[in-house]
Parts: sequence; C-alpha cells; structure tokens
Amino acid sequence: GVIAVAGVTGGVGATSMAVNIAAYLAQDPVNSVALVDLDLSVGDADILLDCIPEYTLIDVASNVSRLDLSLMKRSMTRHESGVYLLPRPVSLLDNEVVTPDNLGRVLSVLKSAFSHLVIDTSKSYTPVDLVALNFADHILLVTQLDLPCLRNVVRLLMSFDEYHGLKEKVKVIVNRCNLQSNQISVKKAEETIGQAFYAQIPNDYQTMAAVRNNGVPLVMQAPQAAITQTFMNLTNSLFNVQKPAVPAEVGTATNKKQWLGFLSRK
Repeated sequence: GVIAVAGVTGGVGATSMAVNIAAYLAQDPVNSVALVDLDLSVGDADILLDCIPEYTLIDVASNVSRLDLSLMKRSMTRHESGVYLLPRPVSLLDNEVVTPDNLGRVLSVLKSAFSHLVIDTSKSYTPVDLVALNFADHILLVTQLDLPCLRNVVRLLMSFDEYHGLKEKVKVIVNRCNLQSNQISVKKAEETIGQAFYAQIPNDYQTMAAVRNNGVPLVMQAPQAAITQTFMNLTNSLFNVQKPAVPAEVGTATNKKQWLGFLSRK
C-alpha cells in the first residue's frame, strides 16, 4: 500500500506522522517499508531517524533511466527500525532535477520493491507533490484545531475536488488534540471542514520531544504510550489489520462513520 502524508501548514506534525507510521509498519517482518521525504527544501525525515544518508532522492531521480530494484535499494538508507529512507536533496539547487516525470518512475520502482511506501509531501502542493498524491492509496491530511489550519483544510479539499480521484482518498487527521483549553472543539472543527476526522492524535509533548531529540521512532522509544497506540490503531485501520483497540477518545474513529463525504464547492 502507498500512503502520502500532507500537512496544511508548517509545524502540524506531518513528517513525524509519516516517520512513525513507516516505523510501525516495519516492525512486522512480513512488511518491507520505504519512506520518501518529498519536502525537497526543508524535509527532516533523516533527522527524525538520526541518520546521515549517503544518497538522496536526487541520486535516483537523475539516474532514473537505469533505475532498477537493486540500484534503488543500494541508494537508500536502512534505519534500525527496518525502514528504508530516501531523503530529500542536500542542496536547494538540486530540487529542479526532481520532476513529476522522473518522480513517477521512481515511485513505480519503489512500489515494486516494497510492500509499503510512505511519502512525506511538502506543504507547497507542487506538481511533484501532486504526483505523489495521485500515486497514493491513502492521503492523510494533517491539521490542528486552530482557525488557520482548518481554513487551509477547507481550501485544500475544495482544490482536491478539481483533480479526479483525489478527494476519495483523503482522510483528515487532527494532531495535538487537547493542546490547550481554548482550542476549537472537535465538533466545531468537523462542522467547519464538513466531515468527521478520521483519527485524533493526542497531545503528548514530552514523549514527542524525546522522540525528536533522540531520533528514535515512537514504536521504539515509547511503545506503551497512548500516542504510540493511537498511531498503531491509525495504521492498522488503513490496512484493515485487526489489533486491540485503544480508548475511543484517543483512537481512530472506529465507532463513527469514517467517511461523511467531502466538502462541496456549492
């Protein structure tokens, strides 16, 4: 399966979500998992995994004409969690080499080589990002309970409606629930975007700070934490894996209709 994780603005935790979903999937020895950092300018998946890659996306994109499964795997960095990382280019000048056409070919090879592909897109929604969104089976749109983020969700859902097949794949995830008492309520936020959240990620600054500073995914750093269990349930629900449920208030929307339809442009 292919998952694309997208944020509505900087700082909403989309990259962290992509990294932790990939790491959890990789714990099952049956799975082979690739993580692509498509935030070409300021991506930090390599930092969250505390690794220094030898090759980046630019290396495979510029050699796409001779790219095969063997070359692809040799060009990726294997993290101790089991995830194979393809990070963003080092230099901003290299970004132009990654085009919609050669990215599509790279993703096709990755899909053939791995059972699961997780793509962290940029917040710019460039033509390159749209290739990844179209390629994905699921699009996780990550937001927070504040007005600027929710307005961006509405705008993006309206825009996705213009692209064939995109809106049916989008699942809106609210991050950092219960961050502060004056947050917009979940009910009001769902009314604003016109649909229920697919999952609600609880706020756990202490655990997430440790994860980021140590460069260790949640499933390895804090496997019993409520936020880790929520990520597990979210990932399991995407692939219909039956696992013990966490409490309803922090888990995925398993007791609600998960899909209420997208915001109409009317």
